Amino acid sequence: MSDKPKVISRECRFAVYCPSIKDKTDLHVIKEIVHYSDGTTVPNVRLVQDYKKPFWITKKGFRNHQQKKEWELQDRLLRFESTQTELTTNIAKAIGEPWFRGKQRELFRNPYIYGADILSTAVIKRSYQDKYPDTITPYSVAVFDIETDVLYGTEEIIMATVSYKDRVVTVVKNSFFAGRTDVKNRLNVLMKKYIGEHVEKRGIKWEVIFVEHEVDIIKECFVKCHEWKPDFVAIWNINFDIPKVITALEKAGIHPKDVFSDPSIPPQYRHFRYKQGPTQKVTASGLVTPIKPSAQWHTVFCPSSFYFIDAMCAYRHIRTGNAEEPSYALDAILKKHNLGGKLKFEEADKYTKLEWHQFMQENYPLEYVIYNVFDCVAMEELDEVTSDLSLTLPLFSGCSDFENFKSQPRRLADNLHYFCLENGKVFGTTSDEMQSDLDKLSLGLEGWIITLPAHLVMDNGLKVILEDPNLCTNIRAHVGD
Repeated sequence: MSDKPKVISRECRFAVYCPSIKDKTDLHVIKEIVHYSDGTTVPNVRLVQDYKKPFWITKKGFRNHQQKKEWELQDRLLRFESTQTELTTNIAKAIGEPWFRGKQRELFRNPYIYGADILSTAVIKRSYQDKYPDTITPYSVAVFDIETDVLYGTEEIIMATVSYKDRVVTVVKNSFFAGRTDVKNRLNVLMKKYIGEHVEKRGIKWEVIFVEHEVDIIKECFVKCHEWKPDFVAIWNINFDIPKVITALEKAGIHPKDVFSDPSIPPQYRHFRYKQGPTQKVTASGLVTPIKPSAQWHTVFCPSSFYFIDAMCAYRHIRTGNAEEPSYALDAILKKHNLGGKLKFEEADKYTKLEWHQFMQENYPLEYVIYNVFDCVAMEELDEVTSDLSLTLPLFSGCSDFENFKSQPRRLADNLHYFCLENGKVFGTTSDEMQSDLDKLSLGLEGWIITLPAHLVMDNGLKVILEDPNLCTNIRAHVGD
């Protein structure tokens, strides 16, 4: 009888849809955690070829309405399945329009299509959750951070660190230590001097790698990430690091998809795209206002064993209902949670911001490496205190993609889709034109909501404070808005 432990459950961390660049096939890359009977877990990248998701079409006998419905009874619908790549073609055939050649959202104007716009990646994640509802463990978090040249105006990456639990790897360009000897030993001494307490507490095994070229820094770091397979690779202010990384790879003639895609992915399914979130918003009155960096949401699309996440933006969005922080800089957030802030050096106390980095790079390059290391270690320790990435963000996301974490309507639609299925119905499908002819006749809502100045508001709020029954609050009932 074999003593080999058995697989008892699996968790889906996320799934990535990969259309082929050669034909009409597709691949879904699933990052899963495999749980064994002996209590051990193993991260795994599972490849599923041509996964089919369901969609529903109204039976001909019930096609008696011109406007879209929010939901329809399942017994009035026919169920079909399709790959994500062939979804538009197969829906067109199912509704009797095989000649359709427009965009998918245009096809969805048809009022008899249901359950079609929930993403295949969300369907896959939900299938895991339904099959193993009691298997919920924290996500694992690695941290990546780069430092760029501010002395010579090149803005090239001069070093980068990736940390994951007790493993830390720092990759540095040889030219950064020009004229210095015995660098590795001196770095180990400084590591113990400045952050020895953290090294001992976390059992850190530090590896330092020296390379000749900027591009090698990135390649070495992500070789380690592919080896470790964390669930998240977190970056504080991702919109600084990722564009710099992309520039470095492209300058070297290397496509980012070949560095960031998991090595197991066949070349025809590899892809990489960085989607910068909106940096400004337009109000109903037409006023354009900037969106602060911490309030943005950027996405990296890439089939890998880890998902890039901006820890700064996640920190803010998880606390949307709280008062805005004076600063979302890593130093400020670390201090807020009693983690001491970023690493400081007495020799550079009189400098701030850019001047501080210039001074350190020119005069204390070895100490600057330790500064880079601690940025990563401190971010890990922050998440161990807040559990933002390991627990909160995944739980709030449900089965929805992390790309849609900021989109409350998308997450709500995904949840309603499965709520309807559990109650014998199927949720409707949205198109690029959701207004009907009658909607155009209704009055607009612009200017309806008026906020009164504080001195004009009557002090007639409800008295609901148990400890002070005579105190009028700003809570009111039976109001007309």
